[in-house]
Amino acid sequence: MRKTAAVFLLAIFFSFIFILPVYGGLVPCGLSQDDPDQPGDQTEDCTPCHFFILIDNVIDFLLFKIVPPLAGLMIAIGGGMYIFAFGKPDMISRAKKLFTAVVIGLIIIYGAWVIVNTFLITIGAAQWQGFGQGWWIINCQ
Repeated sequence: MRKTAAVFLLAIFFSFIFILPVYGGLVPCGLSQDDPDQPGDQTEDCTPCHFFILIDNVIDFLLFKIVPPLAGLMIAIGGGMYIFAFGKPDMISRAKKLFTAVVIGLIIIYGAWVIVNTFLITIGAAQWQGFGQGWWIINCQ
């Protein structure tokens, strides 16, 4: 019964991912016509620089579109486990372990980005230019 409920919840979660608005392709090049809603010219030929844009788009998708809803889902599942424990100490401890694992996972995921950013600024390879500008923005000329 628990496996069926878990599979059902995951199916619902992943079905919502596919109805989120789509903002262009992973690599903004090589298209037959330009999309006026997207920045840049998508009709230009692909260059090696666009490979780095692909990597950036995948990382951004994971960090900002997948991780937050997944963390929220796991916290909701842990909250449900905690509420429906009905005084069972093993179920309460499993819910607390789930909360701890989610928080530790978020710290690792976003902390790694902060460490890389701080390192690059410290060694002078990047400058802090404010939000929306910086070493993580890739512009192909």
